[in-house]
Amino acid sequence: MPTTRLPPAEWFPAGWPGLTARHVALADGTSLRVVEGGPADGKPLVMLHGWAVSSYLWRHTLATLGAAGYRTIAPDLPGHGLSDAPTARGEYTLDAFVRRSELLLDTLGLGAPPILAQSMGGRIATALAQRGRAERLGLFGPVGFGSVSPATAYAPFIPAALGDVATALVTRRMVEVVQRRVHGKLSWFTDRDVDEYWAPTQFSAVVRAQVQMLREFTWTPLTPGDLAAVTQPTLVMFGTTDRTVKPHGTEEIVRQLPNGRLEWVEGGGHVLMEEVPARVNAALIEFLGSTG
Repeated sequence: MPTTRLPPAEWFPAGWPGLTARHVALADGTSLRVVEGGPADGKPLVMLHGWAVSSYLWRHTLATLGAAGYRTIAPDLPGHGLSDAPTARGEYTLDAFVRRSELLLDTLGLGAPPILAQSMGGRIATALAQRGRAERLGLFGPVGFGSVSPATAYAPFIPAALGDVATALVTRRMVEVVQRRVHGKLSWFTDRDVDEYWAPTQFSAVVRAQVQMLREFTWTPLTPGDLAAVTQPTLVMFGTTDRTVKPHGTEEIVRQLPNGRLEWVEGGGHVLMEEVPARVNAALIEFLGSTG
């Protein structure tokens, strides 16, 4: 097994034909790394990942939906991957993530594209929809649609230590343990997956930022008022064995969406786009409709 983290030049999308990465400067000075695929003139489709991962989560979706004619766009959210990781207080509240997501849409010239989102990204996407910045939503194990363990439950996986020592405390074995937790019963992760998710922890600012998110982000279920404000067509997919956002009360929550639809994946975990990519991509192509 590797004893050192992948250098950034070897990170995804290196080796993936048709996918490219670039840094996008937002109006507030923040730089986000964005992975893109598909035709430049295709219908834009934005993908938001969850906590402590990166755009790598969407690798199968970026490639397949790009080949289907969509212009696929997946940023590393602030504090993740190779994007900036500011550490001032308040940088990782829900409002802060939504504000920077809107700035990204503005910078890319996107008004209200369809948005796909997983876990923490799902909570960001629903807020964007409330602000009229999404045409429709495809959500996977989204925060707000089930119960999330208190932040202290994640403490064993990533330390709160400050400074460069934080990177040494996040071992490859820790990342592998997290992968075992988030996967369901339908597939398994690879050594490369562990390496890709371990790689960003070589940067102490990323480690500190992700600990900060556990304290600052909104992890609680959506309120009836929040749900009523999401009028866009919304597909919610949940694995029945999701142990990260536990699907408690999920059916009732989705029923409160004006145009919501819930699809269960029996035996699926928290990362369905990695576990059953063919099923997820087929559902998305049907849900999203024409690329024209």
